[in-house]
Amino acid sequence: MIIPQYRRFPVSAITLLICGMFLSSADAADKKTVTGAQIYQKLCIECHAKNGQGVTEKANPFQGQKSLAELTMLIEETMPEEDPELCEGEDAKQVAQYVFDRFFSPDEQDQSQASRIQLSHMTVRQYLYTTADLMSHFLGNARVTNKENGLRAEYFSTRNFKGDKRVEKRIDPVVSFQFGDKAPHEKIKNAEEFSMKWEGSVYVEETGDYEFIIKTENGARLWVNEQEPIIDEWVSSQGRAKEHKATIRLLGGRPYTLRLHVFKYKDKSSSISLEWKPPHKAQEVIPQRHLVPQQVPGTFIVSTEFPPDDSVSGYERGVAVSKSWDDATTSAALEIMTGVIKHLDRLAGTKPEAKDRRDKVQKFCHRFAELAFRRPLTAEQKTFFVDQHFQPELKTELAAKRSVLLILKSPRFLYTDREFAQPDDFTIASRLSYGLWDSMPDRQLYDAAKAGRLNKPEQIAQQAERMLNDTRAQAKLRYFFHHWLQLDEKEELAKDKALFPEFNDHVVADLRTSLDMFIDDVVWNGSSDYRQLLLADYVYMNSRLAKVYQVEMPEGESFQKVSLDKDKRAGVLTHPYLMANFAYHNLSSPIHRGVFVTRRLLGRSLKPPPQATEFKDGDFHAGMTTREKVAQITKPSACMSCHSIINPLGFSLEHFDAIGRYRKQEVKKDINASAELVLLTGDTVKFNGARDLAEYISQDQNAHAAFVDQLFHQAVKQPINAYGEKIRDDLTTRFEKSGYNIQQLLVEIMKVAALHQPQS
Repeated sequence: MIIPQYRRFPVSAITLLICGMFLSSADAADKKTVTGAQIYQKLCIECHAKNGQGVTEKANPFQGQKSLAELTMLIEETMPEEDPELCEGEDAKQVAQYVFDRFFSPDEQDQSQASRIQLSHMTVRQYLYTTADLMSHFLGNARVTNKENGLRAEYFSTRNFKGDKRVEKRIDPVVSFQFGDKAPHEKIKNAEEFSMKWEGSVYVEETGDYEFIIKTENGARLWVNEQEPIIDEWVSSQGRAKEHKATIRLLGGRPYTLRLHVFKYKDKSSSISLEWKPPHKAQEVIPQRHLVPQQVPGTFIVSTEFPPDDSVSGYERGVAVSKSWDDATTSAALEIMTGVIKHLDRLAGTKPEAKDRRDKVQKFCHRFAELAFRRPLTAEQKTFFVDQHFQPELKTELAAKRSVLLILKSPRFLYTDREFAQPDDFTIASRLSYGLWDSMPDRQLYDAAKAGRLNKPEQIAQQAERMLNDTRAQAKLRYFFHHWLQLDEKEELAKDKALFPEFNDHVVADLRTSLDMFIDDVVWNGSSDYRQLLLADYVYMNSRLAKVYQVEMPEGESFQKVSLDKDKRAGVLTHPYLMANFAYHNLSSPIHRGVFVTRRLLGRSLKPPPQATEFKDGDFHAGMTTREKVAQITKPSACMSCHSIINPLGFSLEHFDAIGRYRKQEVKKDINASAELVLLTGDTVKFNGARDLAEYISQDQNAHAAFVDQLFHQAVKQPINAYGEKIRDDLTTRFEKSGYNIQQLLVEIMKVAALHQPQS
């Protein structure tokens, strides 16, 4: 049984699953003499353990806050799970009083559940972003200022890109052409010989491995974030179009320089298509919205594989230290060191023959260490990390190698916040940058720290608001929403081809893009209102999705905002991607959807099911609806302790089938999306479909606090309770007063985290 939180109580729910030995007949005959502690010893300890820490697969630890009245009601009505009649009336009051005094009184909560800020190293994501930005400080930042989309295109009447043979210069929205035996431009008179080049940058939104594909029968080269081509096929395919592929890792929220060169010489035909396969997406022509004509400096990206971060707390944290992690940091340091030596003169602003080259390289190492440690160096640190290596007997390159390796293996670099005293401006700068960007401070933030302009709440807010305009903040928010909505917990989203033949990989990719565009629109445009995530009556669709979901819209491949019937759709809650994600391959799944709403949107915890029960569609009578099947399989009292919450939430979403398409009937029966959720206070919440559920969640203070919790944890990578027992409530109040502004909530979170002084 899960005790839901109500009103202002903390989001983490309390699980009371009292099961175990029954009272002996002698005990039952003398109930008046039995104390609450004795009842707990006989009925509760088997599942909850002596100190309320819970027994694996039986009960979670006691946590959160509950009134004595609520505990009494719960125990009297539902406990022990097998036979609630064993503990009623005075017995229920006695054990409730004991449980409350022992585990839930304010004093006990303060002593037993005081969260601690843990010493944490960078997460894998933070390491990748930090090292990229560290090198970019010297090599140039990849920032796009041009708002135009597409690539700069040049067409030549010769195969050698001679400047005097250029016949056309323009912006092409995408690269996808079938020229056949014709020339690509009317000014090219000889269709047997010509060349083309496209240059600019490609913007990626998500971190991961990107596969780039060139389809052509002609000679071609492709550069992406590299000085050397990742695809080099500078020979024709003798008239047969081929696919040429290469995969590279890219970091989300950044542009990467891109160049594509193609030539034709006496081939029978000509065509070119520039495509990619991003993480979690299908192969497609690179869309115009991801291309810009401006070129940017290259970004250094570490290729070393790190072990996964610890995520037992529900979010990634750098608290686990292992040999594999230490080995990975060494391998990555060697990789970065190699990159530094390769570009040493460029990084140090010198030349191989310069007389002062050694001095400039030494100064570069000083600056490299300062940026890596995110604060100025002391005289002792300069000597230890840099100067001691630049002895006359050591070559400059060897001295630089030793210095860079020592810097990158230092805890001063690997651990983002090692300060346990009053934070200074540099600590505050680091907390801000890692909270909003998962990376080191930029020049403007670092300069503010040096000037002592980061120790007041209003100064922190000003910097945070500036930093939210950076694409790195947008990438981190995208990462948070994917985690919040559990988008990446399934490796593949596939459906029954006989029932849903139109639901293919391209539709899945389009749905994910649609959801991302919807979230971006809510968060970054207008009021950034959390409630609109749940209540908005529009989605982004292209023509392919419109056909699948029977939505009328103008023809075209590009995505457009389409308004829907608000009585049928409700923001992310009913987005087809989420509805399909929380469904079986052939059926909707009220259980999966109800669990998602319970845990992620309402912030309640659920215990593992008492027994593994597989949902087998063939075990039910023909003609039963999915709702009827779920009601039947979860009818046992052992199941209903959780499913009394899960089922009503899931049933309210039954208008959506396995691919998230709206329906009025199932197996020739009208859909029943009505439901009642009984709260421990005795109040009953009634839903009649998804819109009612969305309205309830959007107004529920526990849902607001749950969102605050999860955003705090993703930003700060520390437990919110460690920042004060009232911080959750304070942040939730500020969130509500701001009109549920998500961007402003992030600013408030950073003000709390940046100025926090851990208690000794």
